[in-house]
Amino acid sequence: MRAASRECGQQDVDWYLNRLKAGTLTRDQIEALASHLTVSETYFFREKRSLEILEADIIPGFIRACRPGGQELSVWSAGCATGEEPYSIAILLSNMISDLKEWNIRILATDLNTRSLQRASEGVYGEWSFRSTPPWVRSRYFTPTTDGRWVIAPSIKKMVTFAYLNL
Repeated sequence: MRAASRECGQQDVDWYLNRLKAGTLTRDQIEALASHLTVSETYFFREKRSLEILEADIIPGFIRACRPGGQELSVWSAGCATGEEPYSIAILLSNMISDLKEWNIRILATDLNTRSLQRASEGVYGEWSFRSTPPWVRSRYFTPTTDGRWVIAPSIKKMVTFAYLNL
């Protein structure tokens, strides 16, 4: 709370708390608070068991169900932080659907932290985002930058839309 208060130009935490209780904080002040309260701990392919279930059981059923008609698939990634998880889902789908160009895939990725959403929409990541990530992911779906970071492939990036949402 103290850090958010200072960021809003107030050394007096009580002032900030009173404004919060009264509901009179501006959107910028609320977003500053959210950036200090939310945990943005994530990395590519972090939830291995969940992704294994998606890959083995859930996605194949969706593919079979969608193929005869309109090949559309919508996914919601709530609490997406800096985007590694929705991009992991997009990479998984890209890997599983051979005729991906024939599909309309929309992944809506939402979060409360606007700073994290900004980073996610940029699609540029450092080494920390790849810990425990299979090497093929980076070599196939990322391009290195001159400063040692990695940019997500445009084909994956276009599958994901980031939006602000307070669950």
